[in-house]
Amino acid sequence: MKTVFSLLAVLAGLSVSAGQAADDDILFACTLTDEDQSTPTYSPGTGRAEVRLERETLRVSWKVTYQGLNTKIIEAGLYGPENVGANAGQYVDFSPEKKFGSPMQGEKVLSDGEFQYLITTRTYVNIMTEKYPGGELRCHLRRLRQNQTPA
Repeated sequence: MKTVFSLLAVLAGLSVSAGQAADDDILFACTLTDEDQSTPTYSPGTGRAEVRLERETLRVSWKVTYQGLNTKIIEAGLYGPENVGANAGQYVDFSPEKKFGSPMQGEKVLSDGEFQYLITTRTYVNIMTEKYPGGELRCHLRRLRQNQTPA
């Protein structure tokens, strides 16, 4: 009987831990526009990026939607570390197989350095197109407040 109670206590602890892990996720979001590009672009396009970070595993998942781009996408991803007035390197490729449908969705486990870029809000989303190979739409990821859902 004592063994059964011990086993139940362990199982109860595991279910609480799993629930806490999801509650501990950090959400980021931003609205993609041409206004955030480092060089001027003139795009009628818009979009939305939502990123979820699982603290325990450093796994990020993303959902990026867009519409109204001038030309075909050639690259899209997370870039960092962002410095004012400069472009950064890509550290998450939204579509390694180069199939850019809307929405773009996926996941990746971050390195410690990549985690630091994201958690210190030094990350931006960039969508590059044939017409604007430096980027047509861009946005700076912002951390959402706890219990705030992406709009």
